[in-house]
Amino acid sequence: MDASLPVAAPVPYQSQRGWLIAFGVIEILMGCAFLLMLLSMAIYFLAPTAGGMPPGASSAGPFSQRSILVLALLEYGLAAAVFIAGGIGSIQCRNWARVMMLVVSGLWLAVGIIFTFIMAFIFPITLRLQPGDVDPGVQHAIIAGAIAVAVVLGVALPAVFLFFYSRPSVKATCLSPKGAPVAMPAGAAPGFPVPLAILLVWEALSAFAVFAMLIIPAAIMFGFVVRGFAVGLVFLAHSILSAYAAWNIYRQKILGWYISLFKAAFWTISMIVTYALHPDLLPLYQQMDLNAHTLNLYEQAPQLLKITWVGMIGVVTLLLVFVLYARKSFPAQERA
Repeated sequence: MDASLPVAAPVPYQSQRGWLIAFGVIEILMGCAFLLMLLSMAIYFLAPTAGGMPPGASSAGPFSQRSILVLALLEYGLAAAVFIAGGIGSIQCRNWARVMMLVVSGLWLAVGIIFTFIMAFIFPITLRLQPGDVDPGVQHAIIAGAIAVAVVLGVALPAVFLFFYSRPSVKATCLSPKGAPVAMPAGAAPGFPVPLAILLVWEALSAFAVFAMLIIPAAIMFGFVVRGFAVGLVFLAHSILSAYAAWNIYRQKILGWYISLFKAAFWTISMIVTYALHPDLLPLYQQMDLNAHTLNLYEQAPQLLKITWVGMIGVVTLLLVFVLYARKSFPAQERA
């Protein structure tokens, strides 16, 4: 090669350090909010009166005080740790924090869109089934307010995070050495692919599926209700496979992808077969030992089950499509 040929200079970008610090502060505040929510739930459930619930109410049905508290510890504690860590990394302009917030905001946006869509169908139905005569105008205001909050917190906010952390100038700021001009380093290593990072986070979260035994007394698989020791084995196997998949994906080994593909295909086919065999899902849910309030809601509004089930089929199908897409992000030698 002719040494006299000009070398392309790195493309300059305006530094986004100030914005990275601002977003980092917001993320730390959000993490603190999750910690406050966790503390509030702990005080509520550990109070002597158990939130004013009558004796025996805490153990009625599958949702006990202890199980709800444990799940809150996992959910809010994990969210607090992620946002505080991401905020600190963002303030320090670390690229790992940028990638992590891309993954978190992407998953957050996907879940928010699905939740908002389902809520728009389910919430009006559940509100109409509540006891008491509520003025239709008040009902419409409550529904509109709830959907607006869901759109802001579940769609708009993560979309802002996703847009910011995906900007080339933010990436260049995080990759540029401290004190150097902000530019995308020529020949910079591609780093950990974002699709694999998303799949890694999903599998790592799925590894906690074993804790679902605390609140789910039974599960539906291929049109049959599985309960007791059998459902415990299902959740345990799912957790072990998810953890092993996450470890292999972190090492960029194709074995992790095959495990993810198997799990996504398994649950997608299971849900489709279940719905094909039992278009009327109510009898299956009546076998799941759910509490009386939940069953009464499903009995009065059987369309809720169909909407929820079809929505879940759509979610697992999208997951399967994403897993298939993520395969190309593995190293070429792994895909060979």
